Amino acid sequence: MNRGRTAPVAVGVVGAAGAVGRAVLDELLRLGVGPVRAAVRRPPGRALPAGVGLWPDPVDVTDARALAAFCAECRVVVNATGPVRAVGHRVAAAALGAGADLVDVNDTAELSEPPPYERLLRWRTAVIGAGLMPGLAGLLPGLLTEGWEDKGGTLTVRIGGLPHFPPAAARDFMDRLARPGGEVTAVWRDGRRVPGALAVEREARLPYFPGDVTAIPYLTEEAVAVARRYGLGEVRWYTVFGGEHTRAVLDRYRAGLAPGGRAVDEAADELSRATLTDLAGRAPYQAVTCELDGRALVLTGTDSSALTGTTAAHAALAVLGGELPPGQLHFAELPDPARLTRRIAQAPAVTGLRLLDGPLAELPLEEGIL
Repeated sequence: MNRGRTAPVAVGVVGAAGAVGRAVLDELLRLGVGPVRAAVRRPPGRALPAGVGLWPDPVDVTDARALAAFCAECRVVVNATGPVRAVGHRVAAAALGAGADLVDVNDTAELSEPPPYERLLRWRTAVIGAGLMPGLAGLLPGLLTEGWEDKGGTLTVRIGGLPHFPPAAARDFMDRLARPGGEVTAVWRDGRRVPGALAVEREARLPYFPGDVTAIPYLTEEAVAVARRYGLGEVRWYTVFGGEHTRAVLDRYRAGLAPGGRAVDEAADELSRATLTDLAGRAPYQAVTCELDGRALVLTGTDSSALTGTTAAHAALAVLGGELPPGQLHFAELPDPARLTRRIAQAPAVTGLRLLDGPLAELPLEEGIL
C-alpha cells in the first residue's frame, strides 16, 4: 500500500515498447490512471500511446542504476519484460528498493533463488503472476466456487487460441515444457500430481475454440495452487493451440527437450516464428474455459498479450488504490475475484464473459465459433 508515498509518476512500465507493455499502457490510460511513464531499452519503432511520458534515458533490466533511477520516480512499477528466468528478480528488487510497489506479469516464485527484497515486503506490495497465464486463468475458477459447498469436485480449464508468442513468452512456455516434474500430461488428483494420466487431444473440436485444435494437458504450479485453494479433488488443465505450425513445433519438442540452455532458446525461437506463420491472414483470438461440476465460465479475448497487459494494468490500479495489503501476492489469489473479473471484462481486450449452467460439452459446436 502506498502509505504517504508522493512520487510524481503514478505507474511506470518497464518494457513498455513490447506487445504486453503497450497493452498495459493502453488500459491504464483507458482507466484514467496518470501520470503514466514508459521505460524502454531503445527508441520504440512505433509511437507510444498519446498521454504516456517517455523516460528520457534507456532502461535495460541488466542496468541496475538505470532501473533504480526510473523506479524512484514511480509509485507503482509494472514489469512487462521477460522471460522470467532471464530477468529474474531485477525489476522487483529495483522497484521495491526505490520505495515503489510492484506488479510483475511473471511469476517470480518459479525462480530457484529467493527474492533479495523480502524484508521490504513488510511495507511494500508486490503482485506477481499478473498476466493471462499465470494470473487471470487462475483467478477465473474462483467465480465458479462462489457458494459452492461440494468440495472435492473436478475442475477442467482450457486456455489458448491462436496467439502470437513474442520471444520472451515463447521462452517461458518452452522452459516450463522442458522442466522435469511431470507437468505435461499430468493431472491433479486426490491431493497429488499423477504423471501421464491424460493424453494430448489432437484435431479436437471444443466449444469457444474455432476449428480443429490441439489441447495439451499442462499441469502448472498455478493449477496446483487452484486445486489446493478450493479443495478440489481433480484438476485437468490444458493449453490449447489452433495453428498447425505451432502444433508441429510442440510435437517435435514435447519429448526430450532438456531444461535450460541453447536447446530451449532454439525451440522458443521456432515457436515464436510458428505462431506468426499461423496468424498469416487470420485474426488472433484467446479463450479461457472453466468447468466445475455442471457450471461453466467462458472468457474470450483479442489475444494473449492484450489480456496479459490488461490484467497487469488492473493489478496496478488495485495497488495504487490501496486495495491490497503489504506483502507478496499472486494475482490469482487476490480477494473478490468476481469483482476484479467484472472490471477486467470491461476492457477492449475482452470480447466476452459468460457464466453458464450446464457442461460445455452440451453446447452446439456453432456456439463455439467466435
